[in-house]
Amino acid sequence: MFISRSHRKILGLTLTLGLLGAWGLRSLAQDQPMGIFLRNVVTYYDGQPHQDRAIDLLQHQITQLDADLLAGDQVFANVWRDGETLDGHRDILAEIAVGDRTGTDPLDLALAQVGRDPGTPITVELLPAPGIEMPDMAMATITMTDLLDDSVTAIRYRFDIRRQNDTWAILRAGTQTICQPGRGHQTWSGELCI
Repeated sequence: MFISRSHRKILGLTLTLGLLGAWGLRSLAQDQPMGIFLRNVVTYYDGQPHQDRAIDLLQHQITQLDADLLAGDQVFANVWRDGETLDGHRDILAEIAVGDRTGTDPLDLALAQVGRDPGTPITVELLPAPGIEMPDMAMATITMTDLLDDSVTAIRYRFDIRRQNDTWAILRAGTQTICQPGRGHQTWSGELCI
C-alpha cells in the first residue's frame, strides 16, 4: 500500500502522540525551555506589576553585563529613537560627499569613510551581523585606539545605513572621541578635544 509523504508525517505524529500520552507531552515540553523574544515583550507590555518587575530585572542584568549597552548614545538607543542624527555623536554626514554615501556593501561603504594610519588598532562591528536574512538597515561601528595624535587617543565612527534594492546609503554618520590626558574628556563623547 502506498502512503504519501504528508500522510506519513500525520501518521508518525499520531503514533508519537499516542505513545507519549498527555504525561509524555508535558514532560517533553518541560525539557524544551521557552525563549522570550523582546519584540513580543514590547508588543504585549501593558503595565502589569509582574511585567514591570521582569523588565527591571532584565535592565539590571543587562547593566551588569555591560553598563554602557543601554546608554543614550549607544546603538540600541540611537536605532530606537530613529532621530535625524546619532545622539551623543558629532554629526559628520555633511563631511561625506554625496557620491560617497552609497555603495553595494554596508561595511565597505563605512570603511571607505574612515582614514587610518597603518598599524592603528581597529575594531569593526556591523549590526545586524552578516548572514541575517536581507536586513533593510545596518549600523557599522569602527573604533580606532592608540592614535598617534596630540589631543585624541581614540575615535569611534558610527554609520546608520539603509538598503534600497541592491544599493546601501548612509543616512546618519557620527563620531565620538576619547581625549589624551589633559586634553579633554576621558570617556566617549561627541565633544571635540582641546
